[in-house]
Amino acid sequence: MAKVSSDITESFLSEVSELLEESRKDVLALKASPKDADTLTRLLRNLHTIKGNARMLGYTTIEKLSHAVEDIYKSVKDEQIKNTDRLVRLVFFVADKISECIASIKRNGSDEMNIDLYLQSCDKLAAGELVDIDSIAAEIQRAKDGKLQNGEDTGEEDEQISDIQSIRIKLSRVNEIISSIDTMITREFRLKHQLDQLRVIEESTDNHEISKIRKQFESDIFALETSIFSVQNQVFDLRMLPISIVLHPFESSIAIEAMQLGKNVRAVIPDTDVAIDKVILEQLNDILMHLVRNALDHGIEAPKERKAAGKPEPATVSITCKRESKYIELTVSDDGRGIDFEKVRAKASRMYVERADEIKDMGDKELSQFLFMSGFSTKEKVTELSGRGVGLDVVWTNVEKIKGRIRLESTFGKGTSFILRFPLSLSTLQGLFVLSNKDKFLIPSHHIVDVIYRKKSEYVILQNQTYIKFDAQLVPVFSLSSLFAEQKGVARTDADSILIAEYMEQRIGIIVDQVQQYVSLVVKPLPPAFRNFSILQGIVFDEHYDIVPILHIPEILKKFKSLRGYDIKKYEAATKPRTIRVLVIDDSDTTRQIEKSILESGGFSVDTAVDGIDGMEKLKAKQYDIIISDKDMPRMNGLVLLDNLRRMEKYANVPVIVVSADQSPQVVEQFKKAGVSAFIAKGDFKRGNLINAVKELVNE
Repeated sequence: MAKVSSDITESFLSEVSELLEESRKDVLALKASPKDADTLTRLLRNLHTIKGNARMLGYTTIEKLSHAVEDIYKSVKDEQIKNTDRLVRLVFFVADKISECIASIKRNGSDEMNIDLYLQSCDKLAAGELVDIDSIAAEIQRAKDGKLQNGEDTGEEDEQISDIQSIRIKLSRVNEIISSIDTMITREFRLKHQLDQLRVIEESTDNHEISKIRKQFESDIFALETSIFSVQNQVFDLRMLPISIVLHPFESSIAIEAMQLGKNVRAVIPDTDVAIDKVILEQLNDILMHLVRNALDHGIEAPKERKAAGKPEPATVSITCKRESKYIELTVSDDGRGIDFEKVRAKASRMYVERADEIKDMGDKELSQFLFMSGFSTKEKVTELSGRGVGLDVVWTNVEKIKGRIRLESTFGKGTSFILRFPLSLSTLQGLFVLSNKDKFLIPSHHIVDVIYRKKSEYVILQNQTYIKFDAQLVPVFSLSSLFAEQKGVARTDADSILIAEYMEQRIGIIVDQVQQYVSLVVKPLPPAFRNFSILQGIVFDEHYDIVPILHIPEILKKFKSLRGYDIKKYEAATKPRTIRVLVIDDSDTTRQIEKSILESGGFSVDTAVDGIDGMEKLKAKQYDIIISDKDMPRMNGLVLLDNLRRMEKYANVPVIVVSADQSPQVVEQFKKAGVSAFIAKGDFKRGNLINAVKELVNE
């Protein structure tokens, strides 16, 4: 049996004792009400839990005894045997023997003892055979008497209250205590705020007595803060469980699932005494399950493929864990085929056509983000266990829930590693206080890569986007204040404070006015009015008891990306040559073709209409920048057309040029009153005149 930490053993023994007591009550309840299906189900579940946990920790005697009783009640459930007094007495004998095993483990760490009589009796009873319960009772008593005569410990001594070294406490009770401590911390912040006010009074009055009170008050608050911090950490520790509870079962899970896939795989999971928050532990099991299954199904090659590649058998899947200060780094690795990033690039280009140019230039690290997107897989055929990528979106979501980060390292042909980094506890949050636009925010440290300072002259401007050089790459930078509508006119220094933040293998620089201290604080939920404000994930209180919102970096990054896309579109629109749309209206086919040819040679986009009515239909269907019309046309002449245009809101100010052979003052005056922009005589019609008139009117 692998070495098991004392914390796990203590927890196991406490739980078995509790379940054993519940089982004794259920046995008696079933005797009184044999048809009580709920009680029978609960009894079988508790016996199964005892058996499973004992097997996991290597306590085979307890495992065999609980299994024997489980078989008896399965026979009762299937109505193969009756729930008789004889059965109840035998089950209680077995329960007493399990209690002896518990005492033995406490004394010498082992549950080994002779249980043949118990197992044989249970097997006979479960099979429907008659057992002489009085004879069994006599045999058990003789064994006890023999131990007493030889001075051996029977394990039946009553445990004194003074001997009890541990108690079980419900997690809900621990959470209540943590909540009470949060309230104490809030009160402490208020006291600090009052201390600041007292200091102001002291400075304004220069009163010796007030100074004396303030100093004592300050000393008491400091001592109180130290005590609260110590108690807080001790209570948080009550909610901590050994990570090995989750890791140990994977040894057998990996072996079984590998067999189902026809692969030879060994699990390497070193022992560790690291303990983490129970809330994290609950999420961690699902995260590891997805990563392990992906490694087995997609990462590890089939035996023939490994042999052809010159790789050893069996393949290896390892899970290693190490603690770094207040964080845990957990690595799931396999020595399989690795990830073909060119295949990822091709699949990503097909799925995200609009990003094809961007994807083409991505490196392996940037491409790995696609593997965590929903529905993305490079595997052609998806099995029950799924290909690498299917399920990784769930991994990413769960890692976010535990305030963690995950990154991927892979070498094609050699293997893949997923490295998870998450805090020991979710009760507190580490991060940096920053000021932006005169407002204070907390940025969680698990998203912060670095804090740097850059002069404005060091920025790189590409396509209307600002970048900085960091770790041999260009990182886009954004001002945090750009997310908020109200600008408060903060004075800028020559060098900007920039936090390099990372999410899904994407980095951005966040410009803030000031980076303040690193803090570790208790997180409070957002007030109801702010819960739909996606860029915030909670609040904390600073040392002045001011509310400080916690920024949600994934949403911040999305917001900045949308701003970036908008800026690029504005840049492209500003730098792209403007296309002027012109409508030529004339009943002469020759005139239309000449004007169209001249204008298109000048770079304009030209449509034509055969008369005023046709022109009005086209003008309603499409927006034009300028209109060129004849004066005399069937159905609707130029003057009526112009009058209709000026009544239309979208054409009230659009330039209109009238081309006509009639240049009489009366006609020109009529068109000017109607709102014509220019009047060109067909006798003076030249290529340059028309193009120059159009350019002048559209400001080209």
